[in-house]
Amino acid sequence: MKKRVKIKLVLLTLAVIFLYSFSITPRTVAQESITIWSHGCSACNQETNVYEVDWTYTGVIPYVSIYLYDEAVTTIEYVVVENTPNLNTYNWSMPVSHTLDGNYSLVVCDSSNHNVNDTVYQGIYPILTFPPPIPGFPIFLIGLITGITSVIAAISLTKKLRKR
Repeated sequence: MKKRVKIKLVLLTLAVIFLYSFSITPRTVAQESITIWSHGCSACNQETNVYEVDWTYTGVIPYVSIYLYDEAVTTIEYVVVENTPNLNTYNWSMPVSHTLDGNYSLVVCDSSNHNVNDTVYQGIYPILTFPPPIPGFPIFLIGLITGITSVIAAISLTKKLRKR
């Protein structure tokens, strides 16, 4: 009898394990990804050069880094920000003294795993500024205009005086 009870208990245990295993649904782990959906220059003029980038993400990505690479994504040309909280958006001002000119690859990536990223092309151009004024140029210009006006007036006065 003891042998039959043991067999029955083993079979019952196996049946319970088998039935319970079908009721467990496999838990899927969210794949981490980043997708840039908007980017560009939000206020580009002679005084400011403000850029923005917006993205969505899946998984757990608490911090992101944003870089401007060359077009082939081989060399970092400019570090926009590193290890900033992931807020799905970031605005930055390009310094007036920047030397970037042309198209670059804008990369938003997970700070802890740079393989989780998205890349878009971004045009970055220098801010158009006027060169500093030449010292003394306004005085020179005023003197030149005064001199030319005086010569024209003197010529016309001499012509009038000769006619008399």
